[in-house]
Amino acid sequence: MTGLRYELAGVIGGADALSGAAAVLGIEAVPLDAADLVLLPVTAELAAQVTPAALCALGMDAMPGGTPQAAQRRETWLTGPESGFSVLTPGLVALLEAASTRGSLAYVEADYLGLVGHQTAAVWRAGSLVTGPLLLGRQEEFVSSTAPVSVALRELGVVAAGRSDEFVVAGLGRHRRTADWLRPGRRRP
Repeated sequence: MTGLRYELAGVIGGADALSGAAAVLGIEAVPLDAADLVLLPVTAELAAQVTPAALCALGMDAMPGGTPQAAQRRETWLTGPESGFSVLTPGLVALLEAASTRGSLAYVEADYLGLVGHQTAAVWRAGSLVTGPLLLGRQEEFVSSTAPVSVALRELGVVAAGRSDEFVVAGLGRHRRTADWLRPGRRRP
């Protein structure tokens, strides 16, 4: 199969809501083109670094959302193979829950080779999952208005303009790989 590869995994939200998450991940947020949003690109290596100890160090250990057992069931459901997410980890779910108390956040993943691929998204608000996980599988027809990433961006205030869907308006096509969003100087020690 030939074609251009596109892959993205990241957290999208307002800069204030994501400041603590950026500190946990050790990266700087990248401004997007719409709705005063920023992107925290999340590689598998970065996601693996999000541990309970890292969250406690930043005072994010008091998670909303009920009992530890309920949180564990939710994290397993969101990070299992059926969810469609491949980079999302239980630690990252806990981080999203905590950070979303400061503003709505979307976690998105997309992986395409040419026109064949999949995307998944979920939105957190006030410490709770409010949308998703939404999944567009490899065999499903892509319809921009119902695509998971577009739906999540709409929930964050991004508005399609003419023939440009929310993905385009937000500027998520700027780079073709998640790691490319982590330009030199964007990664903090």
